[in-house]
Amino acid sequence: MRNARIMVVEDDAFTRTTLTESLNHTGLKVVASVGTAREAIAAQIATSPDAAVLDLDLGTGPTGIDLALALRAHNPEIGIIILTSFRDPRLANPNLPPLPAGSIFLNKRELESVQALAIQISVVLVNPLTRRSMPWNRKNTYGALSDKQIEIMKAIADGLTTSEIAKQRGISEQAIEKTISRICANLEIPKSADKNQRVQIVRAFFHGAGREI
Repeated sequence: MRNARIMVVEDDAFTRTTLTESLNHTGLKVVASVGTAREAIAAQIATSPDAAVLDLDLGTGPTGIDLALALRAHNPEIGIIILTSFRDPRLANPNLPPLPAGSIFLNKRELESVQALAIQISVVLVNPLTRRSMPWNRKNTYGALSDKQIEIMKAIADGLTTSEIAKQRGISEQAIEKTISRICANLEIPKSADKNQRVQIVRAFFHGAGREI
């Protein structure tokens, strides 16, 4: 798919420049490289890209998924690649909207090269609307977690106690403890006299978010 027209949307200027230059070297043609959703909408109108590579986290305001939906409203067949440091995007926000049909979600840390990214861009260029599995349904250990469990993991990582989580969700503390047990089982966090399970959950959450503690 040489000379395919690509838009890059990344709020970090260094990453945006590096990604743009690298993609151009693969034979793709980056026709727009911007840092905000507002700029991306204007760039789509001006340049009519065939595909867009979007960062999930664009800072304050719309997410990469929000932007993807807006781009599709203007061009129903634009190819969509969303990049993220999260091993499961639900760890960024459990309430993210569904991806537009055919979108590909890629973990930045698991991309081996810009050529690997270019291959995925070629996939969405050829079949922009093909139904695809979410990343947590493939090789992602976080895929065993329900949305509710993800939400409770985040609450624990935010420092909330079992009592506080129960009050927020309007359920019993016993129900929260059961959910925590299921989280530990799904993530294979064992009970141990020398390791606090809640601490291990927090570590697992930040590991999934691409940050180590």
